[in-house]
This record gives sequence, C-alpha cells and structure tokens, in this order.
Amino acid sequence: MRIRRVVHSVFGLIAAAMLLACVADLVLSGELSLISPALFGVLMMVVLAELGYWLWVFYSHNRYLARRAALLKAIAGRLEAALKNAGAINARLNQSEARYKGLVDAQRDPIFRRDAASRLTYGNDAFFKLFGLNPARTLGYPFAAQMHPESRAPQIGSFAALEPGRDRVRYDQHVRTAGGWRWIAWEDYALRDLQGRLIEVQSVGRDITERKNLEQELVEARDSAEAGSRAKSGFLATMSHEIRTPMNGVLGMGRLLLETDLSPQQRSYAEAITQSGEALLGLIGDILDFSKIESGVLTLDEDEVEIRGLLASVAELLCPRAHVKGVEVTADVNNNVPRIIRGDAGRLRQVITNLMGNAIKFTEHGGVSVNVMLTETAGGPELRFEVRDSGVGVPLAKREEIFQEFVQADSSHARKFGGTGLGLAISKRLVESMGGAIGMAPVSGSCPGSCFWFSLPLSTVEPAPADTKPLAGLRLSVMSRNRSLAQALERQIAAAGGETVGPRDHPDAILIDAGTGNLPDLPVHPEPSIPALVLVTPAARIGVDEMRAVGFAGYLVKPVRQNALVTRILLCCEQARRQPAANPAPGAAGELPPPVATFAESPPAFPPGARLGLPLDTGAEPGPMRPFESLALPPRPQAPELASLHVLLAEDNPINMMLVRELLRRRGHRVTEVTTGTAAVRAMAETRFDLLLTDIHMPGMDGIESARAIRAAEAAGGKTRVPIVALTADALETGKRACHEAGMDGFLTKPVDPSELEKMFLMLFSFEDRPRPAAGDRPRPAAA
Repeated sequence: MRIRRVVHSVFGLIAAAMLLACVADLVLSGELSLISPALFGVLMMVVLAELGYWLWVFYSHNRYLARRAALLKAIAGRLEAALKNAGAINARLNQSEARYKGLVDAQRDPIFRRDAASRLTYGNDAFFKLFGLNPARTLGYPFAAQMHPESRAPQIGSFAALEPGRDRVRYDQHVRTAGGWRWIAWEDYALRDLQGRLIEVQSVGRDITERKNLEQELVEARDSAEAGSRAKSGFLATMSHEIRTPMNGVLGMGRLLLETDLSPQQRSYAEAITQSGEALLGLIGDILDFSKIESGVLTLDEDEVEIRGLLASVAELLCPRAHVKGVEVTADVNNNVPRIIRGDAGRLRQVITNLMGNAIKFTEHGGVSVNVMLTETAGGPELRFEVRDSGVGVPLAKREEIFQEFVQADSSHARKFGGTGLGLAISKRLVESMGGAIGMAPVSGSCPGSCFWFSLPLSTVEPAPADTKPLAGLRLSVMSRNRSLAQALERQIAAAGGETVGPRDHPDAILIDAGTGNLPDLPVHPEPSIPALVLVTPAARIGVDEMRAVGFAGYLVKPVRQNALVTRILLCCEQARRQPAANPAPGAAGELPPPVATFAESPPAFPPGARLGLPLDTGAEPGPMRPFESLALPPRPQAPELASLHVLLAEDNPINMMLVRELLRRRGHRVTEVTTGTAAVRAMAETRFDLLLTDIHMPGMDGIESARAIRAAEAAGGKTRVPIVALTADALETGKRACHEAGMDGFLTKPVDPSELEKMFLMLFSFEDRPRPAAGDRPRPAAA
C-alpha cells in the first residue's frame, strides 16, 4: 500500500509538472508547442484521475480518522467510568481498612503479626498495651515475650508447629506483661504465598489467667477432696481396727467361755454377749465395705459360682434369725438358670445376704423368699434375683432414697428398726460395679411387703441341668400355717414335675410343717395310710424320735433344698410302695439302705442328749412304724488332726494374745510370745519355729516391716522359708496387698474365728494319716 502511494505520488507530480509546462507554453506562445493537443488531453485526464485518486484517499482516511476518534471517545468514556469505579472501590477499601483497624484496635484480645524472621509487622492497641510496647520502636524488630521460669510452653516466634499442611496452632503461655505474670492462650494462623511458603504468622491471644486460677483451684479442691476421702477411709479403717481389736477379745473370749462347763443361766448370758458382739461386728463390716467403695479399693474376683448352692447356703445361714421371729425363709432357682456362672461369689453372696437380711429384719410374720430367674434383655441374657417379704413395706416416696448412704425408710427418733442405713447403699454400689442394676418392684395391694430385685449380666460356665421332672406322676399335699412356705414348696414340687393337691384328694405323700419353733407345732397329724414328711427347723432336729412316734416317715430341715425335697419324697413314696400290708419291724428284709443327708450340718443348739417333748394329743394310737431310722443324720465329719506346731505369736494387745494363745494351745500347739516386731525378728533368728502369727500394727517395727526383715534374713542365710500369717483388724484390700508384698502367706481378720484358723493351718501344712507325732517331730509345709 505504501509503495503504491509513492508511485501514485511520483506519477501525479510528473503529470502535474508536464501539465503546468504545457499550460505555460500555451499561455506564452498561444499554442501547444511541446506536445500535441491529443497528448495534452491525455495528460489532462491523467492529472484529473490522479487528483480524483488522492481525493478518494483523503476521503477514506478522513472516515478512518472519524471512526478512530469515535472509538477513542468511547474508550475514554469507559476509562472515565472505570476510574470513577476504582475511586469508589478505593474509598470503600479505605473505609473497610479503617473499620477493620478500628475493630482490631478496639479488641481487648492482643493481635499481632510477624514475618518469618519473627520481626513484628503489625500489632493492635491491645497487644502494645498488654506488653507495654511503643509501636514506633517495636515494628520491624523481633519480638518474644518473657516466659515464666516454670513455663514449658513454646516461645513466641517459633514456627515449628506450623509445618506444611497445618495452618493454625493453639498453645497457652505464662508470660510477663505490663500487669505482671499472666496466662495467655495464643492461636497462630499461617499466611502463605502462592507457592505455599510461610511469609507471616498472625497471632491472636486471650487472657485466661482467671480460668487457669480456677483450674488450679479445682485441682487443689480435687486433691483436697481426694486427701479428705483418703483421710476418711484411713480414719474408718483405723477406727474399725481399733474397734475390731477389743471385739476380738469379746467374741473370742465369749466363744472360749461357751466351750466350758456353764450353768444354763451362764450359758444364756455368754450367748447374749456373743450375739451382741456379732451384731456389732456386722455393723463394723458394713462401715468397712462402705469405706472400701468410697476409697476406690474395691476389687472384683472372677469365680465359678454354683448359683443353687450359694443361694441355699445364704438361706440356711439366715433362717435361724428368721425362725426366732416366726418367719420362714425359702429359696427358688428356675430350671432354666445355668448351674455355674462366672462372677464374684463373695460379693454376690454379700448382696443376697444384705437384701435377705434386710427383709427378715423388717418382717414380723409370714415369709421371705428369694427367686432367681433368667431374663432376656436387649443387651443379652441376665440373671434376675428377687427378694420378696411380707413385712412393713417401703413408702413410695422413700423407694429411691433408701439406696443412698445412711438413709432408712423410717428415720424418726421413734423408729422401731435400727441399723446404719448402709446395707442397701453398699448393695447398690456392688451391683453396679458388677455391671448390673438394682431397684424395687411394685407390689399389689393384696400382697403387703416389698420386693427388691437386682440383675447381673450372665456369663455361663455350665448350662442348666437337664429338666428330668423326677416327681412326674406324683400327687403331693402341703400343710403349713405359713402361706409363704406353702407357696414356695408348691413351686418346687411343680418345678420337679409333681402335682399339689388337697389332703383329702388321696395324695401320694404329704408334707407337714412343724412351725419355726424348737417345739413342733403341727397343723395336722399324719394319717397312717399316707406317707408323711415333717418340716422342722435345724434346732428341732433332736426331736426326730418323737416325730417317729407320731407316725412320720421322715423329715426335712428348713430351708428346704430342691434336691433334698425330691430325694426325700421319692424315698418316702418308694418305702410306702415296698412296705407290706403287715408292717414289719424296722430292719426287716426289703428295707431301703440309709440315704445320705442332703442338708448342711451345724452343731445342735442344745446340750448333747437333750430331747424335746411333743405335746400332741393324737386322739388315737400312732400309725404303723416306718423305717424312720433310715433318715437319721450321718455323723459329723471331723477335721483332720494336726501335728503339734511350735508357733511364734507376735501381738502387743494382751487380751488378743491370751485369746490366740488359748486357741492354739487347745489345738495342741506350743506357743512362744513376743510383743514387738523387733522381738519377732530376733526370735526367728535364734529359734526354729514352724509358723509366725504376727499382728500388723505394733509399736516400733510393725508386722509388715518384720516380715520383710525375716524374709531378707532367710534369703541371705539360705534358711528354710517359715510361713507367716498376719493377724489384724484391718480388713481393707490395701492391707492384704501389703501383707502379700511383704512375703506373708496368709491373712486372718480379727476377731479370729477358730474355724478360719483351722482352715489356715490346713492350707499351710499337709499332714499324713498317722498318729500325732511326738515332741520334736514337725509337719511338712504344704506345697506352694
């Protein structure tokens, strides 16, 4: 385009020059002398064409300039609008920055920024006031607050916590400020560039001194509460020790006194002393259990528990107390309940004993029953224990409170029933520690009394025994004035497959209750044509000869165990079927061999040889004699006779020393006495003893320290290890653990029970079946 315009320009100029020369020639000479007229015409046309071309070029350029001018005008307008908009935005940014700065400066929390070199790049007013800094002298310089000497928090300026991928970190610092030492909770935010490199850190702090002081006060309060709890538990343990120590003398001497020849009046006084001491000991045991729970030293064992045997043993233990009040005790276990479960047998026994003992305590007539059943819950199978009584009941408003410590249903000054109010609270803690629940079930208006229940998660070791229904096809009648006992026996008979009918419906056998006293109180007399079993209390067993004379075929001791009930009924019915029409004398051919007794034996409550009369007016001759002798009791098993031991007794209390010494000497053992732990260590080093019985709490070196010293001396001298048994009134687990750690072999709690003492000897020593050895012979220690 440019070359063409240059060519046009040169050609146009040449044509114009030629045209001017021809015009000048024409004007001067009056004729065309330079070119011909035709060429002149062509030249004129070329010049005019060139002129037209340049006019067109000018016109086109003018239009282009106009368009450019319009475009530039539009651009200028847009730029002007953009500038106005940018100005508005800039104004808003300035306002926002001013507002933000005002807000940040108005914050009471310190806020500041620093670069990667910890140089301060920004800080609000609260920050500068907090640390007493001058902004002009601080910005652009490194900043780090002075830390408290005991503080372990990170220093300000350390960016180690803000590694890649982590944009904020929180920490507390104890720093010096213009107002003294303060706790500041910092939160650091990482500011990064497009490449992820840390360029600045913004820190926002908050004064948490008051919170820290409160936390410290709470920690101190917690420590104080824990110390108070430990002190309380220690006080309870100490007091229980101090109380149990004289109780050891009271109960021990009472038991020794009962083993001597006493008049009936003296014996009743000694029994009253022993019973009162045992009641006091029970209260002390409750306080000890409560102190264990409160101090957190309660531990649970994992035992294999035979439910039916455990329940029967508890019922047999408590029935004498109930029979004194005319109250019956029964225990039922449903057929589907496993035979053996896993759990803490001691704690389970304690809960059942507490609930049943409570029920007996508040029941004046009727009965107390405990029933165990298997239930299915959302969390799995559970064992549910229900203890029902026909006592005074519990008011609705008190049913939640009675599970609290030291709370009783009747807390008035005129209350009829005593106690500490700890039994149910301890039971609740124990059940909950075993993962169960406890409470009260509502009772109908027609059934007075109360129903306590507790449930435990089931862990089966051995399933329920096969349900064989051994009494299937037998019709039995139950005669008792006590409704609770009659209903319990009917349930046991039904569980074994038998049917209960009235006495006039021709039963196969009849059960007649002789009441709860030592003298039988029969509601009806046995019929000669129907085999009859009499239900007696343990104390009334010595009157079985009189029961035979009345016409009974056998007897059962209450509380009646299920297996004993079935065995005796089957035996009684079998004897009746095999009895010929003409009743032979006892011992004739065809008589069944004597069965084994199915209930636990206990020593009679009356002097040997005593007999109870049977003040019954039968109105007729007694029925035919049955082989009643076949149901007589087997002889009481005797404990194995122990060889004579040489025992070292370390005890600082003279009464307790006399008691334990007498218990040992009555069992044929020789006793050497010392009163301090130091003397015990010296005696063990000088003389060969078979056993050391040592009190834990003694002046100077106590039993724990002396046991450690003896074990160390044995190890150093290569001597034979002598068994050491602790004698103490401290029944806490911590005391037992300390004895074990000191190298002791056993633990006897005061007051010392003679049976527990015998068990300890049998556990520590093994004796062969041989006559008592002569002096100087020693028993062989049991294998560990």
